[in-house]
Amino acid sequence: MRETKQIWFEETEAVYQEVLKLIALNLNDIHSVGFSLRFWDVFIGSWLREFTELVMLQLFDDEKSQIQMSEWKELPTITSLVKYRKLSKSTEFIENLRFDIFNETSIENKVSIYSQSIPKFAAVVSNKPKLGRRYLSATYLSRKVEGVLQIFFGRLPTRLIISEPPLAPVDKSLRTPTRFSSIDSSQKSKIIISLIPKYLPTVYLESFNFLVGAKKPWRGKRFPRVIFTANRHLYDDVFNFWTALAVENGSKLIIGQHGGYYGLSEFPSSFERHEFDIADRYISWGWNSKGISIAGPALMLVNQRLIKRINPHLLIVVTDQLFTYPRSIFGDIDESSPYLSNVQTLARNLEHINKNVLIRLPITHGDSGHSQIDWFNENLPETAIDTGEQKFRQLLKQAKLVVIPHNGTTLIESIALGVPTVIFWDKSIVWMRPEAQAVFNALEQVGIFHRTPESAAALINSIWDDVDGWWNSQPTLDARKQFTDQFARTVSNPVRFLAKALRF
Repeated sequence: MRETKQIWFEETEAVYQEVLKLIALNLNDIHSVGFSLRFWDVFIGSWLREFTELVMLQLFDDEKSQIQMSEWKELPTITSLVKYRKLSKSTEFIENLRFDIFNETSIENKVSIYSQSIPKFAAVVSNKPKLGRRYLSATYLSRKVEGVLQIFFGRLPTRLIISEPPLAPVDKSLRTPTRFSSIDSSQKSKIIISLIPKYLPTVYLESFNFLVGAKKPWRGKRFPRVIFTANRHLYDDVFNFWTALAVENGSKLIIGQHGGYYGLSEFPSSFERHEFDIADRYISWGWNSKGISIAGPALMLVNQRLIKRINPHLLIVVTDQLFTYPRSIFGDIDESSPYLSNVQTLARNLEHINKNVLIRLPITHGDSGHSQIDWFNENLPETAIDTGEQKFRQLLKQAKLVVIPHNGTTLIESIALGVPTVIFWDKSIVWMRPEAQAVFNALEQVGIFHRTPESAAALINSIWDDVDGWWNSQPTLDARKQFTDQFARTVSNPVRFLAKALRF
């Protein structure tokens, strides 16, 4: 299966790069502009990668992609990246997409190769403007630390304000097949291009000319010398437009890691690949210091103190979001996976601890599939449930031990903040990057990491009477340090480090 996934991964990445070039050429032609490929990658890449991976997933999954529907269902207009992401989790959206893909793949020569003239990329002809101060937004730093950094660069601290993209009605004349050429491309790229007229958010097409009138994220007339963010590019189309325009005019884009999964999964997420594609510099949480990447501090943990636990008594099992219809074959956990049954096996194998078990659900546990509450009420009715409203760090104060059965931000946060933690997953849940293997081998030797729920339960049973003794033993401390050095790094003066990292 690994070899198959590797082939799919490489083909998906190749198709994305091909589709990006086609879309950039087509949108330059439609909008009568000559922006670079990088401009379009910064502006629409977050959406285009997700859409490409979703289509490729349906193409790889032969059984599901052959489902025929009697008719195409009308869906709400997709206006933005955020609206697309929400809609793409729905059954109606996936069924529509499968229907459209089936039509494109089942009828011979259905995908046409249009003969419109395709312009070559041309740089925007303009004098490079003088650049202004560095701009920071959604950095994952605490408000205080981000404020200090902003003041260091001569900016007054400002709150994050998201501007809704301008709305324009759908223009069917812009969404005809002849507007989107797929000359000299692979068959899968042609299929994706043929779907663009139906699924492209209006912000990239009908609303494009109105974006120059949208409020800029930064103050001042000049483009920033440097733009630094950790995740605003993943949800703010107006920010992405202005950032793309700034980069086109000489600004440097620095992106910081914004969560777990990075550097650990064998198949980098669409977020990780997109960020390395568009950034001039990338700040990781300790892993990878090659190319544009530098090993920086874990941004969300800068100046954070270890958790002081008060009457720790709970065994908190933190679950992840599951998807009825995954968006990617490389990251999302399918509802049909053994994920929840592994949690059940863990709980069933705990001795005299059931009354202390609390299942912590993600706050998004029900927005892309069936509610996990119903599953746990049926399969583990004796366990308490937290539905995600309580802040995780507040919950950690009550934790005697945290158990995490997936790869995500919570395991980094829990270990780095000094809370006793056990991790377990099998390879069907997490495919680990070779560079991370040595760290997890060390965690496995001291009992932090397990490959089965039975092994994790056995360790918990053996240490429950003295969890802190195990957690603070020298071998465990050494393994924890090895983990935090690579995935939750700290530096002695993070503001000075970041100030230096934001200079070019």
